[in-house]
Amino acid sequence: MATASGSPSVTPLIDELARIIQIRIASDRLVLPAMPKVATRCLTLLKDPGVATKKLVAVLETDPVFAAQVIRAASTVAFGGQPARSLETAVSRLGLNQLRTVMTQASARALFETPNRSISARLAQVWKHSIGVAVLARDIAALMQLADVEIVYVTGLLHDVGKAVVASLLLESESALGKKVWITADQWSEVIDATHRPIGVALAERWNLDPEVVAAVRDCQEYDPGDRQCVANVIRFANALVKTQGVTAGAVDLEDAGALVMIGRSMLNLDEDVVRRLSQGLKERVDGTLTMAS
Repeated sequence: MATASGSPSVTPLIDELARIIQIRIASDRLVLPAMPKVATRCLTLLKDPGVATKKLVAVLETDPVFAAQVIRAASTVAFGGQPARSLETAVSRLGLNQLRTVMTQASARALFETPNRSISARLAQVWKHSIGVAVLARDIAALMQLADVEIVYVTGLLHDVGKAVVASLLLESESALGKKVWITADQWSEVIDATHRPIGVALAERWNLDPEVVAAVRDCQEYDPGDRQCVANVIRFANALVKTQGVTAGAVDLEDAGALVMIGRSMLNLDEDVVRRLSQGLKERVDGTLTMAS
């Protein structure tokens, strides 16, 4: 990708992209990726707590990729490391909540895959960061004894999902310019960071995700002192803590991230030693999750 000489301000690009996104959302012309059909069908079935395992298996058998993901997830250390030798065994081991998570994670992962070499590595880093936030947020939610830790994990996965769509819009802009002059990697991250939130919310709504997930994707930029243990606060805290551990997709202001960690610890009533233990070995846990999901 060609880059502009020097380091020109990207503020005009941010403003223009934000304007385009706002217009497309308002006029219902924003093209959002649909959730894969097999995931949609499974998630619809999973809304019934009494759904038969055979029904879920029948749907999963129509898509080898999703079937493999389910079997792989059910064969991890969390389940004793014993291979799940059939889809029926895998679905039974996972249970409804974790199967829902596997379906959503596989669907989200596909958004960050692209044949375009200019952005594939960047999107891979965004996805790795999202996994880090999800893993850490789930640990925090379990520690806080929140009602549904899987909801927290899914929200962590999706908190930056709009970035994949914005990346495509930037590619459109680059193509329109004839690839003569473009922005640097750091500027790319700055533009993505500044414009992705409305798209992430729109995508979560289109995928008909839990309202709590949609709300957290929308609100996780700022702490909510009125609902200290809400999912959005957990995601905001995990996001800052993950950045201090170096699992990030762009330049990080460590002073700012550290301040957000301190505020979050107070907001969520977490002991400093506990937070330190939670963040230990994070990179290895993220790499393990990425391997399992690949």
